[in-house]
Amino acid sequence: MSQPSTETRKGLDGLVMACLIAASVLVIAILASAPLSATLAVLAVTLTLLFLYLRAPLITKDSPAPNLSGLDVAAIREKAFLSLVDSFPRAVAVIDRNGDVLHANEAAKTLLSPDMVNRPAAAYLRSSELRPRLEQAFAGEVVPALKVHVMAPTERIVDVDFSAPVATQLEKTRGDIIFAVIADRTEASLAREKQADFLANASHELKTPIASLKGYIETLRGHAKDDPKAREMFLGIMQNQADRMERLVTDLLSLRKIESSEHIAPSEQANLRGALETVHDILKPLASERDVSLTVSFPEQEEAMISGKTDECVQLFLNLMENAIKLAPAKSTVTVTLDYLTEWKGEAFPVAVKQGAALRRIVNIAPFDSAAWRIIISDSGPGFSRAHLPRIGERFYRVAGDLPAQEKGTGLGLAIVKHVVMRHRAGLFVQSAHKDDPIYFGREAGTTIKESGTAFSVVFAASTPLNRETST
Repeated sequence: MSQPSTETRKGLDGLVMACLIAASVLVIAILASAPLSATLAVLAVTLTLLFLYLRAPLITKDSPAPNLSGLDVAAIREKAFLSLVDSFPRAVAVIDRNGDVLHANEAAKTLLSPDMVNRPAAAYLRSSELRPRLEQAFAGEVVPALKVHVMAPTERIVDVDFSAPVATQLEKTRGDIIFAVIADRTEASLAREKQADFLANASHELKTPIASLKGYIETLRGHAKDDPKAREMFLGIMQNQADRMERLVTDLLSLRKIESSEHIAPSEQANLRGALETVHDILKPLASERDVSLTVSFPEQEEAMISGKTDECVQLFLNLMENAIKLAPAKSTVTVTLDYLTEWKGEAFPVAVKQGAALRRIVNIAPFDSAAWRIIISDSGPGFSRAHLPRIGERFYRVAGDLPAQEKGTGLGLAIVKHVVMRHRAGLFVQSAHKDDPIYFGREAGTTIKESGTAFSVVFAASTPLNRETST
C-alpha cells in the first residue's frame, strides 16, 4: 500500500488541528460566558493563521534541488575558471584553439602587456615553436616548457608551461581552452650567462701569461741558455707575467668574496678619513715614480664614520686612486677630496667641475635628509670616451688603452669598486671628458678650454651626523 504524500499528510494534520482549535475555543467561551462576537473573532484569527501555515511550502531534506539551465551552469563554470586564474600568484593566461588570449591575470598583464586579452598570444610570446606547442597541448600531449625571449615592455626571458585542454561546457567532450603558466627566468638566465662569461674571460686572462711563460721557458732551455744577457731579460719578462697572474687571482678572489656577501650590509664602523690616509701613504711612492702630485683634502673633523668595513673601503680607494695616478700625465695632479654633506640631495659633483663632461650614475643612491660623506677622486688624464662609460664596472673590461701592457690592470678593479659600493649601500658616479671630444666651455663666460680628465664620486651615508657649525 502506498504511503500518503507529504502534502497530503500536511492537509490532514491541518484539518484535525482546525477542528480541535474550534472546539477548544467554543468550550472556553461557554465556560467563561464570553460574548459570541468575541468568540467568533478569536476563532477567525486562529483559522486565518492556520490557513497561512497550510499555504506555506514544506521544505524537507527530500526536497529536490532547484533546476539550473545550461546557461546557468556555463556561467558558473566560466566564473570559476576566471576566479581560479586570477587567484594564481604566477602569470597565467587562458588561450583558445585559435591561439587568442581569452583572459589573463594581473601577473601576466604586468609581465607581458595590459592589453593582451582578446589578442593573439603570438603577439607577446614571439616564438616559431608557440603554435606547434599549442597544437600538441590541445591534442592532449605532454608539452615541454617553451623558452621565449620577450622584448617588450622590458627585455625578459620567460618559460611557458601549457596545461591539458579544459572544456568550458558540459556537453563538449574535448577541451576548448588551455592554461599557459608564464615564469620569469630573466635573473637566472643572466646569472648563467654571467657565470659562463666570467669563466671564459678568466680562462682567457690566465691563458695568455701561461702561454708566455711556457714560451720563455722553452727559449731558456734552448739557444738562450748560454746567453746571460738574454736570460736576464727573459727572466724579467717571466717575473712580470707571474706577477700579472698573481694580481688576477687576487682580484678574482676579492671579487668573489665581495659578491658572496654583497646582500649583507656591513654592521661595523669604518673611518673614511683613516682609509684615505692609509691609501695615500701606500700610493705616494707610485705617484713620485710617475712624477704625479697626489693631494688629499680633509675636512676639519678627525673622523668620517660610516657603517662599513675598513679593509673594503681601503681596497675601493686604492683601486680608484691607483687608476688615477696611472692615467695622469707627468707633472699633473691627482686630487682627492673628502666632503661632509649635511644632507644628500643627489649632487654627485660640485657645480661646473668639468662642464660638458659625460656623466654616468654607475650605482645610484636616492636622496635622503640625513648627513653623508662624499669622496671625489679626479685626474687630468686622457679621460674615457662616451662609448666606454656604460661598461665601466664590468668584469674584465679595460678602458686604459693608452697604458703599456705591463701597467694595464686585470679589468677587475672597477668591478670590485662597484660591488664594494653596492655592499655598503653607497653611490658611485663617474664624470669624464675625453681628450678627443669637442671643446668644453670654461667657467668664465665667453672663454673656451679644451681639457680632459676623469672624476669618480663615491657617496656614503654618515653613521654619526655632525653639527653644521663644525662641518666644512
